Amino acid sequence: MDNEIIIEALREENEVLKRKLALHFMDGTPEDKRAAEELFNEQRDLITVLEVENAALKQSRDEYQFENYSLKRRIVVLEKKLKA
Repeated sequence: MDNEIIIEALREENEVLKRKLALHFMDGTPEDKRAAEELFNEQRDLITVLEVENAALKQSRDEYQFENYSLKRRIVVLEKKLKA
């Protein structure tokens, strides 16, 4: 668990440094650079929200797949009882 936290912190720091480099080497006025920085931050926030939603959808999908598997097995058992 601690490794995951460290990895996530390093990933976030890497993203921040990439954005700073992109802004530093960007052609444009300081106002253009501020606008680009705001856009980067908005996009990062949106990506974070989408990642959370995606994780929730995957968990929900996995739960439904397991429930489906359980119901199919139950049907097989009941069909065998019915034939017996």
